Amino acid sequence: MANHVYFSVSVEANKEAHDALEDAWLTETYKRKHWADDSEIEVKELLCYSKLPFFDKVEKTFDEDGHLENSYNWYCDNIGAKWCSMEEWEGSCFSGYSAWRAPYELCSAIVEFLYKYDNEANLKMTYEDEFRNFIGVCEFYCDDDGDACDDDNYIDSEELNEVVAERFDCDIDGDFEWFEEYKNIHGVLEVPQEYLDEVVYNFFETGSLHD
Repeated sequence: MANHVYFSVSVEANKEAHDALEDAWLTETYKRKHWADDSEIEVKELLCYSKLPFFDKVEKTFDEDGHLENSYNWYCDNIGAKWCSMEEWEGSCFSGYSAWRAPYELCSAIVEFLYKYDNEANLKMTYEDEFRNFIGVCEFYCDDDGDACDDDNYIDSEELNEVVAERFDCDIDGDFEWFEEYKNIHGVLEVPQEYLDEVVYNFFETGSLHD
């Protein structure tokens, strides 16, 4: 089973680009039974990414039932992960989770799509592996030719552990209890996992692991 990588993307662009992005999230609505009581509910989902306008010029083939052929490789090449589940896609932000890797290629395709409406459009993606093997902040923009560029600030678990070890002046080893209280370097009891949460959220805002 693949690790989930949770991502959230904010978009900065003019109104024309925002409107185009809103229209580009093509969806389908269908009815199914609720898992709890078999009542009928209405569900709205995105179409397969390959059918969204971001990928109009990207080669793909479909079988007689309309399913994307060679989908594993297509997703890896054009989305950045073998699958990507979108949970929110309205307004100036979208978010979800993907397999093993954040959807860099999807963000690149979107910023190139937005370039047609605003050549200064940019995206900021924050992401974290579900076990915090890594976290990161990546900014996407286009060069003068409309080709996507990115600036990725990637932090691995070793760097995160070093920050925690410095905070509590101890070794992070197999006996370390992330959810127990320890005295930090200021002599104040603190839960390491809660401290790390603060570090990660601050990093998403500022791009720095330190205050």
